[in-house]
Amino acid sequence: MTERPTAPDSTGISRRTIAKGAAWAVPAMLLAAPAPAFASSLRKDPGINGWVSNSASRSSWTCRWTLDVQSNLSGTGPDGAPFGLYLYDTEPTDEISNARITYWIIGEQNASVSTRSGHSNCWQYTGRGTPQTKADGLTYTPYYFEYDCPIDPSVVSTQPDGEPRVWLEHFHVRFSFTQPGNRCGNVTYWTQRSIDIDINDGTGPQTLTFERRNGTLGTYAGGSMRMQSVDETDLPEFTEHTADS
Repeated sequence: MTERPTAPDSTGISRRTIAKGAAWAVPAMLLAAPAPAFASSLRKDPGINGWVSNSASRSSWTCRWTLDVQSNLSGTGPDGAPFGLYLYDTEPTDEISNARITYWIIGEQNASVSTRSGHSNCWQYTGRGTPQTKADGLTYTPYYFEYDCPIDPSVVSTQPDGEPRVWLEHFHVRFSFTQPGNRCGNVTYWTQRSIDIDINDGTGPQTLTFERRNGTLGTYAGGSMRMQSVDETDLPEFTEHTADS
């Protein structure tokens, strides 16, 4: 089978690796401090990349919490890439669809979900799912979002750092909820991103999914999960790159 030629970036990761979701992990020890802000240091993972801010706050002496998630911020993350949600290393002939984000909040709660300033209508909240046990053996409740706009891989922006990206619209929501008594002080969550990409090589579309734990209990590196640690501040303020795994 003939493949479209692919040029590896400075990390040795080819466009095909990005598009097909090959297993690749950066040792956590290499990410203990922010990387310099130039293109060769960029973290590129299969699927949806991008930095978002997560801010959790608790009402005093109660189990009531809010969790704000926002991609529409100025500045850059530890690797020098901008805040936002985007794809790397696409081609105009790629077929891209079914972008999804799921937030899994620890415990069994029924959060209300509201959109905040700058949130795009492309990201539609589709509802709460059934609580399930995640890889860490704990129970989480999922909240689902789907991208309801076309994704055109020929529309590429090189701003602000000159790196080509296909940008998805901004995401800014707030979860408001009361934790069950046994989870009163715990707002651990998994962020899961998924997208379907067909690079038209005859193998069909691939569903690329990354998930990463964050919040009170921090990141999770158990089993075969591909997790990455970055410098983060303590609760209630923390920043994550959920595409990193």
